[in-house]
Amino acid sequence: MVSGYRAFCLILVSAALARAEAFSYECDSLPEDSGWEVIQIVCDAERSIENGRLIEHVGLCEGNPPPGGQQTDYTRDLNEYIGADTFFLEWTVLADGDNSEIIWGAPSGVVLGGFTGVKWHFVVARDLARLIRDNALPIIFVEIDPDVAHTHRLELYGAELYVWYIDGVVVDSGVPEGAYPTHVSNNIKWRSKSGFLENLIAWDYIRYGEIPQDHSGDWDSSGVVDVDDFYFFAECIADRGNGPDV
Repeated sequence: MVSGYRAFCLILVSAALARAEAFSYECDSLPEDSGWEVIQIVCDAERSIENGRLIEHVGLCEGNPPPGGQQTDYTRDLNEYIGADTFFLEWTVLADGDNSEIIWGAPSGVVLGGFTGVKWHFVVARDLARLIRDNALPIIFVEIDPDVAHTHRLELYGAELYVWYIDGVVVDSGVPEGAYPTHVSNNIKWRSKSGFLENLIAWDYIRYGEIPQDHSGDWDSSGVVDVDDFYFFAECIADRGNGPDV
C-alpha cells in the first residue's frame, strides 16, 4: 500500500505526461537563430554565447554623445496567445549596469506591449528593478542583490490579477488594466542598452506562454516536461517528513 505522502509524490510524476503551451529561448544561440526578429543592433554591440548564456556588452557609440550608446533589440509577436485565460513571462538575467541607467531604459529591458492598450515594461539594473504599467500609475521599484542573476516572472490571470515574482518571491501584485495579450497589444520586446555607461548583460533564458495547469508536470514553465521538472519530485521525496499527508 502506498502512503498518502508517497501517493502525492507519485501524482507529480504521473502528471508529467501533460504539456503546457509555451515558447522557450534558452539563450544558448543568438536570438535571430532562435525565432526572434532583430529590430536593431546599434554601433555593432558585442554579442557572444558563453556557457549557455547570451552575453551582450554595450558601451558608448564612438563619435556620438550620450545618452544613447550601443543597443540591441529583439521582438516576437504573441498572436497565438490572444484570448488565453492566463499568460506568463519569465526570464533570468544578470545586469551589471548602474541604477542611473534605468531612466534611459538600460541596461536590460523586457516589454510586453503593442501599439496601444495594456503594457508591462520591466527594466533591470545592477541592484534595482523597475516596472511601469501605465504613465498614470505608480512606478514600482524593487531592490535586488547585485552581481548575481535573478529570475523575474510575471503571471497574468485575465483582467483579474497580476503577480510579479523575483526569485520565487512575490514583489508586487494587483488588478491589471485589462487582459493581455490582445489584438492591439500583442508583442514582446527585449533589449540590452547603454545610456551613459558601459553595461554587461548576461541572459540565461526567456520563456512565455500559458500558465501550466495544476499537475501539468511542467513545473518550470519551459513548455516541455523533462528532467528539469523532476527536482520537485526529488524534493518531495527528500522532505517526506514535512510533506502533505493526502
